[in-house]
Amino acid sequence: MNPKRTLSKTIGLTQTTIGGAIMLFAFFIFYNIFDLQTALGFPIEAIGLYLWAFIIFGLLSVISGLFLFYEP
Repeated sequence: MNPKRTLSKTIGLTQTTIGGAIMLFAFFIFYNIFDLQTALGFPIEAIGLYLWAFIIFGLLSVISGLFLFYEP
């Protein structure tokens, strides 16, 4: 395998993992697991906004990472 393909797969996998972690973090905040809303000081009124922002950013990151990983 050439170095460019290896680097592309490594970055794609890393980006996909980070995107998945961001979406998991969004659900932890939404359901207040580990008391994250209080610890991070997020106002209750803005939780929906944070949820959607994290999910959209995470999905875009996962999709971009998968495109890099499966690049021909």
